[in-house]
Amino acid sequence: MEKKQELIAKMLELQHLFEKQSDATSQAIVASIKQAIDKVADKRIQGVNIAPQVLPIGYFIRDEMRDHQYQLTLAQRTVLFDMEGMAEAIANKYFSGIPSF
Repeated sequence: MEKKQELIAKMLELQHLFEKQSDATSQAIVASIKQAIDKVADKRIQGVNIAPQVLPIGYFIRDEMRDHQYQLTLAQRTVLFDMEGMAEAIANKYFSGIPSF
């Protein structure tokens, strides 16, 4: 559960970075992050079910970047990669055959 809380904190950090910008693309990204936070915060979402809730944020952000010629700041990119890595690490702990470190 502690890793899940760390992931939610990272998601909130990413949300905060995009809230500083007032363009429509950033606001759509913020809305997507808020929805994902609500899903991840649900007590029923645990283990391998966390990554499928989090990873679409990265896909959405990358699609928006491509469609609108949008550039991420270094801070946004770093937090996004950290968040995706944390979600995958949580999921990997629960797959059989993958050692838990």
